[in-house]
Amino acid sequence: MNRKNVIKNLIIMIALLAIFNLGYGMTGDEILKKVDENITPNSIKYNGEMIIFKRGRKYTKKMKIYGKGTEKSFVEFTYPSRDKGTKYLRIGDNMWMYLPKANRTVKISGHMLRQSMMGSDFSYEDQTNRNKLYDIYNSKVKEETKDFYLLELVVKKGVETSYYKRLIWIGKTNFNLIKEEMYAVSGKLLKAMTVLKNDIIDGKYYPSDIKMEDKIKKNSYTEIIMKDIELDVNIKDSMFTLRALERK
Repeated sequence: MNRKNVIKNLIIMIALLAIFNLGYGMTGDEILKKVDENITPNSIKYNGEMIIFKRGRKYTKKMKIYGKGTEKSFVEFTYPSRDKGTKYLRIGDNMWMYLPKANRTVKISGHMLRQSMMGSDFSYEDQTNRNKLYDIYNSKVKEETKDFYLLELVVKKGVETSYYKRLIWIGKTNFNLIKEEMYAVSGKLLKAMTVLKNDIIDGKYYPSDIKMEDKIKKNSYTEIIMKDIELDVNIKDSMFTLRALERK
């Protein structure tokens, strides 16, 4: 084999190695940033259906969701009639709930954010938190296969959050969220979340159908189905005010 053919074969081998090792060696932080790009848009709005399965019975609720930046969320329930007009506003670590029948606004903060929202397996924190995972957790690659990464996330020093540790499974091709487990500092499994469907919206793989199981409860899980999702859309700041919350 002459020198020209040797060089040619070496170039081909290097190119093939580059293709087969695409993404290999990525750090946990690099992967987590890719995940954040998919699941934490600059803003979002959608219509949601919350289906609660509890002790063999099914309860369906409908809601409108708005989110902007890393600190602002607004939730309004539209169905059933007993919940219609119930609204939630979150700004940073503070949250307010408006009860239309009592025409009353109640503040929710601190450990209360970890309580169940509307009897579901989602807490107020789960449903309204908009922080990027990278800003809250240190991450490392715990396992890597040809199909997925398994990341272990541990809360950063000085940061307060509901879950001390999370294990998240990430699709290797598109960095889409597959499933997640949330743990207490004691190591106890608190919740498990599974993505049942991702929608591709403006190049992002956004979870549009998710199932949450509260592992402390028994015989219970909640599914949230998101429809009419709009990402990085213009939402006025006036949406995220007490005035908007209390508007009838």
